[in-house]
Amino acid sequence: MYKVMVVDDEQWGRKSIRKLIDELSTIVEVAAEAKHGEEALQLIQISKPDIVVTDMNMPVMDGKAFLEKLYALHKEIKVIVISGYSEFEYLKAALTYQVCDYVLKPVSILDLNKAIAKAIEALEKDGDLRQQKHHASTSLKLKQEVFLQHVSYERIVNNSDITKHAEEFKITQYFNQYRIAIITFRQFKAVSENKFHGNADLFMFSLENIWTEIIAIEAPLVYKADDRMKLCFIMPAVYYDSLTIKQIFREFQQAVHNTLKVDVVVGISRIYEKIETLPSAFERALKQLWLNKFHETGLSISMADSEAAVPHIEILTTFDLNAVKQAIVNKNEKVIKGLLEQVINRIKGNKDLLIQDVYYTYTQLAEAVAGGMKEIPVLNQTLFDYHTLQYMMEMDEFMLYIRKLNAMIADTFFQIGNHDSSFPVQEITAFLQKHYFEEISLVDVSTRFHIEPSYFSKLFKAVTNENFIEYVTRLRMEKACELLNNTEQKVNEIAELTGYENQRYFSQVFKKFTGKTPSEYREAQEGTMQITKK
Repeated sequence: MYKVMVVDDEQWGRKSIRKLIDELSTIVEVAAEAKHGEEALQLIQISKPDIVVTDMNMPVMDGKAFLEKLYALHKEIKVIVISGYSEFEYLKAALTYQVCDYVLKPVSILDLNKAIAKAIEALEKDGDLRQQKHHASTSLKLKQEVFLQHVSYERIVNNSDITKHAEEFKITQYFNQYRIAIITFRQFKAVSENKFHGNADLFMFSLENIWTEIIAIEAPLVYKADDRMKLCFIMPAVYYDSLTIKQIFREFQQAVHNTLKVDVVVGISRIYEKIETLPSAFERALKQLWLNKFHETGLSISMADSEAAVPHIEILTTFDLNAVKQAIVNKNEKVIKGLLEQVINRIKGNKDLLIQDVYYTYTQLAEAVAGGMKEIPVLNQTLFDYHTLQYMMEMDEFMLYIRKLNAMIADTFFQIGNHDSSFPVQEITAFLQKHYFEEISLVDVSTRFHIEPSYFSKLFKAVTNENFIEYVTRLRMEKACELLNNTEQKVNEIAELTGYENQRYFSQVFKKFTGKTPSEYREAQEGTMQITKK
């Protein structure tokens, strides 16, 4: 398995390249992403990619400087440059630092496939036995991680498949008798933003490396949860009794606090047998994670000793929730602010609260505000991100959420009285002009611009006189006509450039739009040009 790093300052650009690479081959996988050259050089130390796919026009450290440092430090890495520019200086840098290929935007899957194939060919020529062993080891670890994620979240449920893959990936012996520990971290968001330029993956790589160094047993079975903010550790009972577990986590807490200034929170399941029980063990450990004290500092561990559920502490009453909802309906900012302040004071004042109690309060509050929002004509209803729960391990994060909530509510009320409905649509159509060839839906765009989807659909039609699909299709067809007129590219290439993976479907849409197939349209345009010349 060859690992690829994508370097681009634009999130949508990284997403598009990742999607194209994922579709190319089973032997390449995007292992890391970076926003600029400086971040990429840091991440390379940990993720160790075989191929780097990089943009040239980036902040902090641009492509030219990045290529120079990358060549000096990591000549073994194969580089593919993707750029919207064909300027001489960029091409000269690519030649100087022995770039494998230079692909111009917009990138077609065909061009990228050729570039990746060229990079792989170069890697294979440079490879030796040691490098092959390294790839095999890395590939196995990646496969183990993906497999364990699938089993934990019950995306693989057939017992025979689970057993077969566990043997194939050489992990059966870990599950004779085992516990699973799920590890997360207080101050996660603040540290990832301040020390790792907002790159949570880089932060997690560092934490995983520290964890591996702490464990004395060779090659511990560690994988990341789906949210990529938690480490999951399979602990064979033969090696890990209660005393050993606590000692290991005390050492881990000391190491990560000394180096990264974060506190460790752990939930540990009871003992289970056989890998087929992993989903139950994972769920139990996750529940134990939320049973740690909310106001605690330093190391927090909750280990399962029974299956009994721990009841929530009620912070908000039914009366409180109804009051929040009514204040939203009445658009009374002063009352809302006072109610939210009460919530903060109640949480601050109760030192016995568990993490699950604060999570429960968060969801109750979110649902109450959302219920009020449904009863007023509001443009922006995308107020809640339940991913926030993963950060809410301490009082500072909860208070930050309350401040953001206050600000969003105030902004919403302001929009109701002062909103120019054409403005967001103008911004969105400008965005679509640049991204029409990507796989984007109405929900994707409404989420990006923080607009409730059904409201956005009506607003878009009112301003443009076209629904969202009609508008995007027209943009794609107009670009297709331009390419058929002005280039000699094949129909299948034009289909890809305008966002259609299936050439047959593209031709159907094109004929419906123009009354002609792409070939007929090109022939008709060539005939018209010949008549004009005569």
